[in-house]
Amino acid sequence: MAEASSESATIAAADAAVAVATGGGKTRKTPTMGPIRTNLEAFGVAILAAVLLKWFCIEAYQIPTSSMQPTLMGSSEAQVFDRILVDKFLPTIREPKRWDITVFQYPLQKNQLYVKRIGGMPNDRLHIAGGNLYQVADQDGVRSYTILRKPDDLQQEMWKNVYPARRLVRAESKGLGNSWGGSPTSAFGEDDAGFTATLDGGNARLFFRDEDDAGFVDRVWDGYPEATARAIREKTGLQRPQEIVPDARLRVLVNPERALDELSLEIEVRRPGQDRLTFALVTGGGKAKLQVRSKGTQVLGESPEFAFELATGTGTEVGFAHVDDQMIAWRDGAELQRFDTAAWACRDGCELGEVKGVRQEHCVVPQIALKGKGRVRLDDLRLDRDQHYTRAGAPDVVEVPDGHYFMMGDNTLQSIDSRDWTAVTIGVDQDNRVVPPDTPGARVVRGNKRAMPLEQPPDRDETPIGIPSEHCIVMIDEFGEILRLGAEVGPDWGRNVSFLAPGAQDGRHDWNAPETKVAFVPRDDIQGRAILVFYPSRPLAWLFGSNWPGRFGFVR
Repeated sequence: MAEASSESATIAAADAAVAVATGGGKTRKTPTMGPIRTNLEAFGVAILAAVLLKWFCIEAYQIPTSSMQPTLMGSSEAQVFDRILVDKFLPTIREPKRWDITVFQYPLQKNQLYVKRIGGMPNDRLHIAGGNLYQVADQDGVRSYTILRKPDDLQQEMWKNVYPARRLVRAESKGLGNSWGGSPTSAFGEDDAGFTATLDGGNARLFFRDEDDAGFVDRVWDGYPEATARAIREKTGLQRPQEIVPDARLRVLVNPERALDELSLEIEVRRPGQDRLTFALVTGGGKAKLQVRSKGTQVLGESPEFAFELATGTGTEVGFAHVDDQMIAWRDGAELQRFDTAAWACRDGCELGEVKGVRQEHCVVPQIALKGKGRVRLDDLRLDRDQHYTRAGAPDVVEVPDGHYFMMGDNTLQSIDSRDWTAVTIGVDQDNRVVPPDTPGARVVRGNKRAMPLEQPPDRDETPIGIPSEHCIVMIDEFGEILRLGAEVGPDWGRNVSFLAPGAQDGRHDWNAPETKVAFVPRDDIQGRAILVFYPSRPLAWLFGSNWPGRFGFVR
C-alpha cells in the first residue's frame, strides 16, 4: 500500500504543476494553421525532398545510345530507350568496383554524362584479348596474364542467346541445315520438340554452323528478344571487324533409349597458326571429366573424375560452358565441377576482319558428340555466348593511372568508350579564328574529336561540326562551352579535323588539329551507379508498341 500511496502523491503533484504552467488550470487553445498554409508547407517540403534526393541520392536518366546494350537499351532501330535510376549516394560511401555500371562526366565534354561499365581499376595493367580482360605482370623479362573473371551472378546476366534466337530472327522453322549440321547427316532428324540422333554403335556429331550470320561470332543483335533483334539486324550501324567467340555455353535435355557409351559437349576453337583446341565435358559410364584436347584426341589437361548419371527413358539436362578461362559442368541445373584452363587461354588469333560466311580454318564450333546405339532425343537445345570485349583502339597494355578508371560498353562493337576517346586541340586567335595551337598569342582550346564527313547530316554527339558555307566550325570544348569559330575546313575533314591555313588556296596548305588519346575517368567525375531500369515496363510500354516492353528490373 505504501507504494501505491506514494505513486498517487506524485501524480497529484504533477497535475498541480501542469495547472500552474497552463495558467491556473485554464485550458490554452492549441495554435492551428489554415489549410492554405498547411498545403504550402507540405508542398515546399516535398519539393525540397525531391531536390535533395536528385542531388544526393537517386536520379533518373534516359539511355540515348546503344553502347551498353542489351544491358541498357538505347536502340534507335528498335525504338527501345531505357529509363534508369542511378544511386548517387553509393559513390560517397565506397569506392567504385570493377564491373559496376557507372554514370560519370565525359572527360572531353564535362557537361555530358556517360554510362559505361568499369573494366579497369586504378593502377591496373590491363590487356584485352579473346573477349576477356586480363591483368598483366612483367617480371624478369617474362610477361604473365591473369584472367579477370566476372562474378557468377554477373556472368549469368551476360550470357547472350545465339540459338534458337538467330533462327527465330531469320524466321526459319528448322534448325538442321542452316543453324546446325549433322555428321553423318543420316543420323539426325528434327521435329517441333527438338532433334533426334539414331546411333548404330559408331560416332555421331551435331555441330553449329550458321552460315548466314558467319558462325559463332560477336553479332550485335545476339541476346535480344526476337522482334528487337530483327529490327537491329536489319540496320546494325557501326560495326568493328568481327571476332570469333571462344566463350560459349551449351545446354540440352538428353533422353537416350539405351545407355550411351559416351556423350560429349564440346567447344572447338580453330585459329590459323595456332593449335586447334577443344574444351569438352565428356561423360560415360556414370562418370565425367572436363578435358582440354589438341588435334581432337591429345589430352592436354583434365579435371578429376566426378559422378555424372545419365538416365535412360527420361530427360537429363546437361550443361557445359567454357568461359573466362575455365570450364564448368552442370547436371539438371546443379553445378558439378570447374576446371581452370588459363594454361590454354585463347587470347590470340580471334580477329577475323570483315567476313560474311564461315571460315572453316578460323572459327568456333560448339558441338554435341555421341557414341552408342539406339535413338537419343536432344530437346530444348540452347547455345549462348559470353559478353565479348574487343581491343579496338586500346593499346596492348592499358596502364590505368592512380585515381582513374577505364570504362567499356557492353555493346563492344558499337561503343565509343575508353578505348577510343580522342581529344583535338586547336588555337583561337584574337579575331576568333582557328589557327594552329602553337601560334604565338593564340588561346588553346581542347575538345572531343568526332568529326563526321561533310556530306552526312550533323549528329548531336559529333564535334566539331564543319560548316564550309559559313566559313566556320561549331565546337564544344571540354568544359561544355559551345564555340562558333571562323575557319576554312580542310579537304581531310571527317577522317581528321583538318583546316586550310590562312591565305591558302585550293587546299595546298592544310593542317590537322593535333590529337591526344584520353582514356581514363578521374574518381571525382564519377556521379553514381545504375541500379534499376524502371521503363519500358508492362503494361504501359505495350500501349506504345515497344519491341521490348518487359524491361523493368535491377541491373547488374
